[in-house]
Amino acid sequence: MKRKDPSLNWHTSRVSVAFAVLHAGFFVASLAAIPLFAPGAAIPNPFGSDEAGRAFVLHNAEAVRASACLQLISAIFLAALGATLANCRQAGDENAMPSALTLAGSIGGAVSLAMAALCSWALGSPGAVDPGSAFRTLQFLPFLMGGPGWAAFFALFLAGVLWSGGKVLAGWVFWAGCFLCVTSGVAVFVMLTIFVSACLPISRFLGFLWLIVAATKLKVRAAHFDE
Repeated sequence: MKRKDPSLNWHTSRVSVAFAVLHAGFFVASLAAIPLFAPGAAIPNPFGSDEAGRAFVLHNAEAVRASACLQLISAIFLAALGATLANCRQAGDENAMPSALTLAGSIGGAVSLAMAALCSWALGSPGAVDPGSAFRTLQFLPFLMGGPGWAAFFALFLAGVLWSGGKVLAGWVFWAGCFLCVTSGVAVFVMLTIFVSACLPISRFLGFLWLIVAATKLKVRAAHFDE
């Protein structure tokens, strides 16, 4: 059995933790940008009234653009995180499926999140005018891409990480990941019923914490296993 260079593994795993923190940090910052640039304004519920959503976007365009920019950066770090975690495998495991799921899920989730950010920016773009009856449809595009669209791929991402690092993530971390994977999958059905909408914030915000913890645990494995 040949021992892997621990310094290289340690460096790679530290990068994964950094990407997980930056992904979460920039997304939280995108939410904080709204009250910062538009004090007193609240992000409208996409299922709420058309007038509330229209007024928010047209009167707080600068806040919408700043939030969208930060969300786009968050999406970039999600893709980068997936690229690093896709290399994590159990010692001697030649099955490429977990890595493929991890990479596909992270890229799909990142693209969905990026498209949501770009659509939001377009709604609040400089000189934007009221699109009239089309606003309702345009308002739902960022929600669908950054909500159920993101959740579907995030479930794949989590499944890949759990599959590849299951032995290391044993205990509460593993089962918490399973819970978030299922919750993310259920969140997709918000397209059919609003009653599962609570799954979206659970998957997103607890998912941030789980990714940071998982990247840290995988770091320990990467520094110690033999091949």
